[in-house]
Amino acid sequence: MVAPHRVLLRYGRLFFESPQLRRLGLAMAHAALSLLPSVASADEPATWGDAAPPPRPATLPPHEDLALGDKRPEPDYDGREDVTTTAEDLLWIPRVLLFPVYVVSEYVIRMPLGALVTTLEREGVISDLLRSQSEVGVLPTAFIDFGFRPSIGAYFFWDNFIAKGNDLRATVAFGGINFWRAGVANRLPFTTPVGAERARSYFQLEANVLTRSDLLYWGTGPDAADGWESAYGIFTAGGGGRIHVEPWRGRFMEAWITGRYTTTTAGHCSSSEIDVQEDVIARVCEPPTIRRQILDGVFPIPAHYGRPYATIKSGVRFVLDSRDPRPAPGTGFAADVSTELVTDVKQPDLGNWVNYGAVVAGFVDLTGSQRVLSLTVAARFQDTLTSGTVVPFTELVGSKHVEDVPDLDLMRGFKPGRLLGSSGIAATLEYRWPLWAFLDGTLQAAVGNAFLEPHLEDFEPEKLRISFVGGLRSPNHRDHSFNFLVGFGTNTIEQGGEPSSLRLLFGGTTGF
Repeated sequence: MVAPHRVLLRYGRLFFESPQLRRLGLAMAHAALSLLPSVASADEPATWGDAAPPPRPATLPPHEDLALGDKRPEPDYDGREDVTTTAEDLLWIPRVLLFPVYVVSEYVIRMPLGALVTTLEREGVISDLLRSQSEVGVLPTAFIDFGFRPSIGAYFFWDNFIAKGNDLRATVAFGGINFWRAGVANRLPFTTPVGAERARSYFQLEANVLTRSDLLYWGTGPDAADGWESAYGIFTAGGGGRIHVEPWRGRFMEAWITGRYTTTTAGHCSSSEIDVQEDVIARVCEPPTIRRQILDGVFPIPAHYGRPYATIKSGVRFVLDSRDPRPAPGTGFAADVSTELVTDVKQPDLGNWVNYGAVVAGFVDLTGSQRVLSLTVAARFQDTLTSGTVVPFTELVGSKHVEDVPDLDLMRGFKPGRLLGSSGIAATLEYRWPLWAFLDGTLQAAVGNAFLEPHLEDFEPEKLRISFVGGLRSPNHRDHSFNFLVGFGTNTIEQGGEPSSLRLLFGGTTGF
């Protein structure tokens, strides 16, 4: 027996393919329509169906509850009660105060960036890149920190190097004569990664070398003056092993042991002029070198300046972060505790010392959409383990690090090395909001300083400095992040608290 639907399909196809049948069907439809009653005109009552609608007047009567020229209230179409939370009401205060920042971020950054991404998607550029993703690649890098030499370089990655899950990373950067940086790291996973996600627990072998002659020194302690700015150079090379165990994303334990050789030099003249006197012709550097400042009696010789030393560092770090990854709301709590034992193996008179510190932060997502207000308190300390131990000035709290990672700065409105001491403390209030899927805006205000005594014994409220920073940050910077930060720092409150230093930071940073 043939199915009914197949019969209908067969005769339907025959009807549309036969001109005679098509004309017959149209004639029958016309005859059927002629038998229906005609629709009544506007002036005659309907002859079939429901009752005719009332006649429509030529003009509508005015509203008795509205005065001439007034408009009726806007209807409540959704029927929901309009209620806002206290946090949403208070959010108008920073919105009004930060309206100029909003204009820049919205119309100068977000809208052009959105138009660019839309164009790339329409032209198929992004899909082509995703299809061409490889386990091996090279990314260009650049880094600018106002006051230091800019550098350009490359970031090389090779996922599943030799074995599945094994990741190789390498970086190289060049900033002119006497400025080279190179590093290599290889991660051996404890567990085989699933899909494209890399292993979160691993053993890492690392090595790096840095030589540059553009670093700056202002002295140590809370009262170090801007007029003491002086240049010096450094050469350092080292490497070691690191274990990273991360059972849950954002909660991990890390332990390491590394060796490093370091020596400092006089640095170079970024700009100079000739000073002609009666019997002496000399070249004056700007800023002057540390050696020049020592000869002029501006400050004493920094600890271990010009003398090489080698250290073995072993440490452990615990990080706890209660926040879930995006797109979950950003409310939560985080703590970062670390300690490190440093042993000098080249100059025994230096002895041993311990670096330790903690960072505690609380985050409140004001709207549940990554508009996060946070308060962070960081404290770092150094303790010598033997009498007569000398900590080199390049190892003090606040010293410049080998890698360019802004999160390691005590107060980001100050240049690296501006605040040096045996202890330091800072509190930072930050507001962060999303500008794009991979870009956040940030505004920060911090108060703190570095002090000479190892346990903040010389801490005084009037010795504190203030830092302000604004700019752009990528949400995640484990391997590579983009930063565009502008900020400034002030003198101590005792000195008047006026702005004294400007910092401009732009480019990619590596922290692998």
